[in-house]
Amino acid sequence: MPELPTLEGRLPELRLPEISRDDIVKSFSEVRRPDLEMPTIEWPKVDLSRIEVTREDVDKAILGVATAARLVRPAIRSSRLPLAIAFVAVAAVATIALLTRPTVRDRLAIAAREAQRRVDEIRNGPSLLEVEEDIALGDATSDAVAIPIEPEAFIETSDVSPGADEASTDPA
Repeated sequence: MPELPTLEGRLPELRLPEISRDDIVKSFSEVRRPDLEMPTIEWPKVDLSRIEVTREDVDKAILGVATAARLVRPAIRSSRLPLAIAFVAVAAVATIALLTRPTVRDRLAIAAREAQRRVDEIRNGPSLLEVEEDIALGDATSDAVAIPIEPEAFIETSDVSPGADEASTDPA
């Protein structure tokens, strides 16, 4: 494969002025900060001796901090068993209500028969690999007639160039 000619070029080097340490210290020492007068803050004195802290309170506080920091998972306090029982009860009531209606029962019976018919059809139907006798090649007793497929039947007329032997369908 031929190689393309390339131009080799270099970017110009960036030259910064040399600054000594003394120049840096001098430039920073010339910067003046504004003088701000901040009033002194007096913290209120709180007497914590009157607050009673129990061991349970300390445990809850530590658990809360650990949960917030995602060090531990919060305990699941509610049981899901009542929710599951309620769901099963509601589903059972809905099923009984639907099955007691005659129209729903009839539709379900028809759907079940149709599904059973399809399953039987699949199980007992002919295999896809079997070849029927009248279609088998070399069968002389067969009345089947072979129809050759002409490749011209699949050619689109838009691909035909103008001036070809076929007549044009253009009205102009």
